[in-house]
Amino acid sequence: MAGTSISLSPETFNNFGELLRYLRERAELSQRELALHVGYHYSYMSRIEKNERQPDSATLMARFIPALGLEDEPKWTERLLKLAASEEKTMVPRKSGQPSASSILKADSALPVFASPFNPLPLSLTPLLGRERETTTVTIILSRPNVRLVTLVGPPGVGKTRLAIHVANDLAGMFAHGAAFADLSVVNDPNDLLTTLATSLGIQESSGDSVLTRLVSTLRQKNMLLVIDNFEHILDAAGQLVQVLGNAPQVKILVTSREALRISGEHEFTVAPLSLPQKDENDPNALGSSQLMDYAAIQLFAQRAQAVDPDFHLTLDNLHAIAEICRRLDGLPLAIELAAARSKLLTPQAMLAQLDRRLDWVAHGTRDSSTTSRQSLRGAIEWSHALLSDAERIVMRRLSVFSGGWTLRSAEAVCGDEDADPNHVLRRADVLDLLIQLVDKSLVITEKQENETRFRFLETIHEFARKKLNDDGEETKIKNRHLAHFADLAEGVESHLEGADQVKWTQIGDQEHNNIRAALAWGLRDGASLQDGLRLVSSISLFWVARSYFREGFDMASKYLGRSTQPEHRLFRAKLLFRAGAMAGYIFDYATALKLCQQSIELSRSLGNKHYLANALFYLSQINVALGQNREARAALEESISLCWEENYLQQLSISLAGLAWILYEDGDSEGAKSTLGEALAIATRADDTWGISHTLHSLGTIHRYSKEYDEAIKYMERSHEVSAKIGNRQAQATTLTNLSIFYNLKDDYAKSEQCAERAFAIYQAIGSEHYLPFVMRMMGYAAIHAANFARAHVLIQESLRGNRSLEDVAGQLASVVATAKCAFAEKDIRRAVSLGALIETHVKNDGIKLLEPDSKALQEVLVGGRKKLGKSAYEAAYAEGKSLSLDDQIMRLIME
Repeated sequence: MAGTSISLSPETFNNFGELLRYLRERAELSQRELALHVGYHYSYMSRIEKNERQPDSATLMARFIPALGLEDEPKWTERLLKLAASEEKTMVPRKSGQPSASSILKADSALPVFASPFNPLPLSLTPLLGRERETTTVTIILSRPNVRLVTLVGPPGVGKTRLAIHVANDLAGMFAHGAAFADLSVVNDPNDLLTTLATSLGIQESSGDSVLTRLVSTLRQKNMLLVIDNFEHILDAAGQLVQVLGNAPQVKILVTSREALRISGEHEFTVAPLSLPQKDENDPNALGSSQLMDYAAIQLFAQRAQAVDPDFHLTLDNLHAIAEICRRLDGLPLAIELAAARSKLLTPQAMLAQLDRRLDWVAHGTRDSSTTSRQSLRGAIEWSHALLSDAERIVMRRLSVFSGGWTLRSAEAVCGDEDADPNHVLRRADVLDLLIQLVDKSLVITEKQENETRFRFLETIHEFARKKLNDDGEETKIKNRHLAHFADLAEGVESHLEGADQVKWTQIGDQEHNNIRAALAWGLRDGASLQDGLRLVSSISLFWVARSYFREGFDMASKYLGRSTQPEHRLFRAKLLFRAGAMAGYIFDYATALKLCQQSIELSRSLGNKHYLANALFYLSQINVALGQNREARAALEESISLCWEENYLQQLSISLAGLAWILYEDGDSEGAKSTLGEALAIATRADDTWGISHTLHSLGTIHRYSKEYDEAIKYMERSHEVSAKIGNRQAQATTLTNLSIFYNLKDDYAKSEQCAERAFAIYQAIGSEHYLPFVMRMMGYAAIHAANFARAHVLIQESLRGNRSLEDVAGQLASVVATAKCAFAEKDIRRAVSLGALIETHVKNDGIKLLEPDSKALQEVLVGGRKKLGKSAYEAAYAEGKSLSLDDQIMRLIME
């Protein structure tokens, strides 16, 4: 390898793909390893090396260059960039309607799923039978450049989801970032569509940005296929997909729905039931065995029957009975699978007899395909339901209240009756055995996790079970049990978030969030236990604050505050008021936040609840700081701290002390601020308060940053980053990495500054935090300038400028021009560097704009260095020229270069 590298130079290579392959092999990386470094689907790397695809310039400079180890090799970087630009110009797009390379893939050649921060495609453990034509057609449609949205339409149980996943696996390698999956089965409100999509893409909620903004900012940078499953019950939300696609030009969406979305740009594809052998009424056995076995419906029955009974085989005796069962089930895959699952108990001939006797559904209703299919599927589930014992039926319908799955403990609490219940019909101790029986009968699915097993329904069966619960008159009772159980769980989450095991209980909150949402929605309905609803919402509100679910939490808290009007609600109301106030503050609604916190303070005082009062005072202080009212903030914090000492309330004490430290620092008491933060950290550590430790360490790092004590700042930020990683707070991780990038830049350690910025860039991309991407690209740009890698620097700085322009960030645009000036200075274009520096210094002084430290540092280096290089006369001429330039003209020129 070393001998080869000596004989080759950048000019040896004439196309981008060959050069990339050489550099990858030189770095001793496989295609899969390089893909992991840059956040691409691994099979996409093969297409790049064949010059069939190109990475975008920002990703090329921000992620490929570090992965290939080219930060300090400007000649290789410049050649890579030049060939990338050349290939982009010469690459010929496929004509509309021309199939992609993936369209010739065999139906059973699905690509493995690429590990990414997105919700991956569900694994398919069995082959897809009888869908070769559909797979090819849908693949060709999706491969057309002008097709952005395809909807697979068909009745329940026809296999839309299975086909969508199969096609997405086949096509994943055609997209730089692969494919992601979003299941809407747990979504009840059309307004929650974008939130669900954001969750599936790993996008965390952040203050100040709407879900649409964060979703679009993530997808705008992605080239991927998004599979959205089960859209039919929120069709009113379909228009939101137009907004997403309109702002994400390299994203395609594959939807499954029982009805078409009826939106612009949609391409419908109807998924029909599996083909069936036609029955000759005059001779039912007219088709021979070999002919019958060619039908996918019969193959599917045999496959699923053998899965539950290894001794099952197709025989001359059972083949015609199976064919008739498949006909009676209209070729619906789910119905056939449910029927085949009974093969352990019944022969096909016995099944057919039961179908005739118990479910003569074909004679009911109209004969149109849609209605018949729905009746057939319901009939198949009804038939499986009819074979259950009474106890199994009770558990099945009661389990329907869960949303997003359940644990055994939850199932026992909700489905089992108390011994004291006069209507006791089901012991809690029996729930496990009954649940196992439902799993064995393919009515419940298991998902094994590290420490426990979760259970869930297929959505069609879930819908059936919900109807049974309603018909049997138990809905109110069981939903109130579900509400009470998750109110208990939320109280556990709250107590541990304010105590020990914070990481574990945060994960529990994440896992059960859909159940909590469902319980809260029920708690506002007639017949629901409002008391349990208030217990749940007031407790889980701490989880919302900790996990940044500010908008969702504030909206739900507001609904319950409107209901908490009785004297017995006052304790819940006091807590909910300050938590709602906190969330309002985090979304910058300071007027509402101030009002809610003040109401909580008044109510908490009247109740004599010092814990709630300490919290409310703390959040009031945060609002006061945001409004520039430091005197009022300090008074609130000092009272909060006093109450916390009195009550030994350590978790709130550390946070309140951290808040006081910041006010001390702004009042000029730097030493007092550091001392107070040291005390806060000691208290949080003693209480094993992970969130408090992370927050306090970050505050210590920030204060040392502003005191120019960068070694100390780095020490605290690195510790904060470690704690944030432990919690799983990616936004906090990225923020600490961004700060570390600043600190190392100010210490002239550009290599470490660059490494931190690169890691932050990857996280911001993953979570869709568009606001910070321009800054970290600029930090990488400064490092590239220092390494004399000017080709990389120009691209990163230009992308930073474009990003700041789209965000309308004036200070960011000025800073990007400073970085351009710094680059020009390093390239010996001193006069231009000074002119751009003079332009920015003039606007900074006239408009009162404050640049961040790395940009101020760069500006001074350009101006001071320019005076030395040019001499007084030439410097003053260049400076005067810069003052006369138009800022907008210069920015547009730099953007278009």
